[in-house]
Amino acid sequence: MSQPYIKGKSIWKGAFLITGAAFLGKILSALYRVPYQNITGDLGYYVYQQIYPFYGAAMVISMYGFPVIISKLVMETNEQEGVRKAAETAYASLLILLLTHAPLFFILFFGAVPIAAAMGDEKLAVPLRIISFVYLFIPIFSACRGYFQGMGEMKPTAVSHMIEQCVRVAVILGLAFLVALSGKGAYSSGVAAAIGSITGSAAGAVFLIKFFFTLHIERRNRVNWTGVLEKVKQLKTKVLSRGLLVCTGAMIFILYQFIDAFSVARILQNYGMSSEEAKAGKGIFDRGQPLLQFGTVIATSFAMAVVPLIGREKLKGNMEASQKYAALAVQISFLIGAASAIGLFIIAEPVNIMLFENAKGTDILRILAVSLVFSGLVMAAAAVMQGHDYFVVPAAFLLLGLLMKAAGNVWLIPLFNEKGAAAATVIGMTATALCNILFIYKQQLMTFPSWRWITKAIISLSCMGLAAVVLYFSCSYIFSITTRPGAAAVSLITAPACAFIFVWLLVRLSLFTREERFLLPGMEKIEKIIDRKEKKHEQ
Repeated sequence: MSQPYIKGKSIWKGAFLITGAAFLGKILSALYRVPYQNITGDLGYYVYQQIYPFYGAAMVISMYGFPVIISKLVMETNEQEGVRKAAETAYASLLILLLTHAPLFFILFFGAVPIAAAMGDEKLAVPLRIISFVYLFIPIFSACRGYFQGMGEMKPTAVSHMIEQCVRVAVILGLAFLVALSGKGAYSSGVAAAIGSITGSAAGAVFLIKFFFTLHIERRNRVNWTGVLEKVKQLKTKVLSRGLLVCTGAMIFILYQFIDAFSVARILQNYGMSSEEAKAGKGIFDRGQPLLQFGTVIATSFAMAVVPLIGREKLKGNMEASQKYAALAVQISFLIGAASAIGLFIIAEPVNIMLFENAKGTDILRILAVSLVFSGLVMAAAAVMQGHDYFVVPAAFLLLGLLMKAAGNVWLIPLFNEKGAAAATVIGMTATALCNILFIYKQQLMTFPSWRWITKAIISLSCMGLAAVVLYFSCSYIFSITTRPGAAAVSLITAPACAFIFVWLLVRLSLFTREERFLLPGMEKIEKIIDRKEKKHEQ
């Protein structure tokens, strides 16, 4: 096994602890929206999705943004100046973020009415006021997670994220059910969702604070506030600018949802729909969001993991290993995204019926599925650039994509209604992904895949797609996809079977070397199972 891969493996495994928590969190986030939509209907789901971007942005920043930069600063300070100075760095980061995020809380809390009016629905003001409290938790999450990760302790980040998500989901569904029983409307359900989100954030923050001070007392660290204030002056620019820039890739879906929240329902109303029809239409359009986020969580996690790997090899002057890690992350992200897009495109109708009770918006879901090919590439390529200290470039390309998305909404929604908004999403993400890939190729930050690899990738994806079509039509012949149980049977048979076929093809066609595959969690066990079954078949 080559030396760079051996050294990198422990780093990947550390990142995979957080990856596991993020993955489980996304599963919860995708699954709970289904009963929530079933309880509250498309209108209730619309209300939730209008306020969700404000919460989602805060959570992405406090999971993938500021903690990454703070952990780097804490690690460097610990190595150079010791444990106490590392703790001072965490306290300084906390103060910096409090000073910047408290005003954001006040702006959203007291400006809820004009913001809701800008979204075309003043009834959103109350849930917006409640969700504004999430910005007070960003400093706590970011400083604590950054400190623990910088000290090499990944468990607090993973556990706090799981506590936050579990409490949030439980409270949201419980309150939504009570609201439905009481016969109150969609906006009361939105208030319930906002309360649940804040409750989850509070639970996660309490865990981190308790863990931090327990560790602090054990190490008998006394806070030198003069040193902390000095650190504030030194670190404020680094923490704020790089903390925001480093999470731009992970923010992509949230930022697109912001654009949709302020434009889709308004444009639909301006071009002939009634207020209720436009809001329900936006709710149907948003059915694709949890599926898209779920499909890109692995790509997001790889993007997180590749930054320290590339940076470490670059510092050693080993550009060849750095390029290999970059290529590995980009290729895996592309394959996962493309496979997810093909699968969702084929079984969009039964998935839609299984999750949301009817087939409304299936065409929209199919269009949005295409964006999965590019969303993973955006995140992985952004991580590669950040590993080489290009922080502004990926943000600029993301901004280009957002501008194209906004322009696409204005141009396409009047022509094609909600389908136009879906097409605008694909256009924006495609533009950002292509710019990112062209940049890292031009700068020679990664090795370009060979034509042999590209051919194998096309064969793997084509075979998986063909298998999905055969399974879909075969299962549809047996089960009625117009009923929810039948649609669930078709979806739950086709999706896992195609995933297994795709992994088998990756192994058998050797798209990645054995060393590369063993960097991925679970691949060693999967290969052993495949080998064992094939040996039995040969006997």
